Amino acid sequence: MAICPGCRSQGELCKECPTCRRYFVEESQWRKSPSDELLGTLIGGQYIPTALIGEGGMGRIYKARAKYTGQTVALKILKSEYMEDETLKDRFFREAEVVGALDHPHIVKLYGCAPVPEHNTIYMAMELLNGRTLFEVLRREVTPLQTMMLWFTEIASALGCAHSKGIFHRDLKPENVFIIKEDDGTEHVKVLDFGFARLQGAAKKLTMAGVAFGTPHYMSPEQAMGLTEITAACDVYALGIMLFQAVSGHVPYDSANNSPMEVMHAQVNSPTPQCVPRQEYNVPKRLISCIYKCMKKEPKDRYADGNELCAELQAILDEIKKASAELEKPTVVAQAVDNVATHKESGSGLSQTTFLIAIAALVLIAIIVTILIVLNI
Repeated sequence: MAICPGCRSQGELCKECPTCRRYFVEESQWRKSPSDELLGTLIGGQYIPTALIGEGGMGRIYKARAKYTGQTVALKILKSEYMEDETLKDRFFREAEVVGALDHPHIVKLYGCAPVPEHNTIYMAMELLNGRTLFEVLRREVTPLQTMMLWFTEIASALGCAHSKGIFHRDLKPENVFIIKEDDGTEHVKVLDFGFARLQGAAKKLTMAGVAFGTPHYMSPEQAMGLTEITAACDVYALGIMLFQAVSGHVPYDSANNSPMEVMHAQVNSPTPQCVPRQEYNVPKRLISCIYKCMKKEPKDRYADGNELCAELQAILDEIKKASAELEKPTVVAQAVDNVATHKESGSGLSQTTFLIAIAALVLIAIIVTILIVLNI
């Protein structure tokens, strides 16, 4: 059932209400946030928010439908109370500029971005993703190593595309990687949230020297120190941290007191801890070496960018696939041996049956002969 968020009349989903000029949304979605002033309105002259699907400190994300094409999108809206903050507004437009410049199968797609004066906000229409974040996967399950390596190779490929255009993500973490399931059942990644990305050579910088920026557990040493000369190596470092976490089951640097400053201090000063793989994983040494190289303290000692790292991860993935295929061969031979053994046992069974029938026949003949003798026949 569809309801108008304005006058509560009923009607057809996403059609305009003749009474109050808002648009009908599903009643169940309206009941979840009845005071939401954007549900059922027309944003940017073309998008109708139909459900609130996420909310952060600075913005909301809606499921929305394009009025004229019927396309379903994710609509990112900056909260109106932040419209006076020029830095946040610039950051919002920067994300749109960055994502709009990137055309890659493993990066979320942008459809449009513009101010909405009538609601005192800015919108960004993006590809609607159905699935789960890498954060959820790492927290709840142990994914087969080959699948996990495929995902990380795709992440590196996405970063390589951005790096080749002079774009550095700067806040790469499992929460910003989405795992989507295709129609054929396969799962692939989408990298998102480029809100704090930096364009190399940009005239306007959105962070200041001496101010650390990023998420502490995945922050490179140069970011933790607040250095302004950030390169693609910061994303390589973050991906190395994520690989360490995926392989071992925990992040390399943590704080018992949940102190971001302690974690950042460790990123800069503590030696790289040993990466001990989960017991479910048979990890090649080359992968461990790759993780350690990504996590080098000096940017120049890491892989140069996502493209170089992607090539290495693809080579490691190929090795894992080959090793997996080799492991399957003895299984095939073993099955063949079992089949032969089964046939032999079947043959033995047939021979034993024939033998028993012969004995029974001899016994029967002996009985008949004995009866004839007794009867003097």
